[in-house]
Amino acid sequence: MELVIGSDHAGRTIKEEVKKILLKMKFAVDDISPKNTEDDDYPDYAKKVAKKVREGRLGFLSCGTGIGASIVANKQKGVRAALVHNKEEAELARKHNDANILVLSGSKKYDDLESILKIFLTTKFEGGRHKRRINKIE
Repeated sequence: MELVIGSDHAGRTIKEEVKKILLKMKFAVDDISPKNTEDDDYPDYAKKVAKKVREGRLGFLSCGTGIGASIVANKQKGVRAALVHNKEEAELARKHNDANILVLSGSKKYDDLESILKIFLTTKFEGGRHKRRINKIE
């Protein structure tokens, strides 16, 4: 499976950590982050990641707080970006919300980053009453 990832300057450090872990887990990684770190804008790469996610991939985004990237991604049809802070939120984002983009804050240190990624990537959507709710979002 190939994942598409992106970050601005404020999310670059966490994005690079995520990239290393994903490569170690044998995922292909399409990093669409801006090359110019002095004048990048999170809406630009968040839209690019969201577009590729709409084609059927899972994605990862980061900016300073993760909030801006989440807002931009969630404006794209068919995208459900979830800003998570721990393993439990990563699991529920997939189980209940069928999230297809994991968003992390570039300003937070995650002691359990690898676990958060594994959980997000392996947890399946439960469907049922949650599917009804997802349909209402769409």
